[in-house]
Amino acid sequence: ADGTDIDHLNIWPMPASVSHGNGTLYLSDNFVLETSGSKFVDDSGVLNDAFQRAIDVIRATHVIEANTSGIDPSLVLKGIHVVIASPSDELQYGVDESYKLHIPAEGNNVSVHIKAETIYGALHALETFSQICRFDIISRGILIHQVPWIVVDRPRFHFRGLLIDTSRHYQPLPVIKKVIDSMAFAKLNVLHWHIVDRESFPLYIPSYPKLWDGAYSKSERYTFADAAEIVKYAKRRGVNVLAELDVPGHARSW
Repeated sequence: ADGTDIDHLNIWPMPASVSHGNGTLYLSDNFVLETSGSKFVDDSGVLNDAFQRAIDVIRATHVIEANTSGIDPSLVLKGIHVVIASPSDELQYGVDESYKLHIPAEGNNVSVHIKAETIYGALHALETFSQICRFDIISRGILIHQVPWIVVDRPRFHFRGLLIDTSRHYQPLPVIKKVIDSMAFAKLNVLHWHIVDRESFPLYIPSYPKLWDGAYSKSERYTFADAAEIVKYAKRRGVNVLAELDVPGHARSW
């Protein structure tokens, strides 16, 4: 990190480069997303959904009573402007996940500015922004301390993974989705899904439908649609699913 004391930054993981000042801004009651100038057309809603998740994380369960209409407009953060260079949402190993996040100190119609090569860099930038915002118990509002912020970040490693083993420990879909949500918070990008092994075979394979007879029980199985749902859910959060299917030689479950 550049130009600041990294021991007192509550950003995870630590950005490649970060600097900040000593000012404070207030988050507007009507904080909005702006995408003018971006080449990424958000037809699928992946960017808008990520923006809403960030706002939900920032506001959490706090009782927000502050009214920013009475605050100097130059100190109220109106929205976030995201510009993405690539129109593609293809998620492959080595995809560019870099971004630049700028939060100015003050100004007319002051906004957060995010620039990213791909949608996945923008997702990480939104996560970083949510970590910078703080709920203030005195004003009962959301504050952004230490403005101006400039964060320039990119992953140190292309592969940043987490493994779950649903052969030995079956996990329902909602639990797997919560794992993926947690991965997105930490900017991890590969879910290594060890679906089957000798202990159980919970996945339905259309060409070999009897394989999932090796599941622990009929309620501890994944259909093909279940697996596709997890892959889609993960991609919308910048997480690639690396599915591991061991050959039926791992056959103690039968």
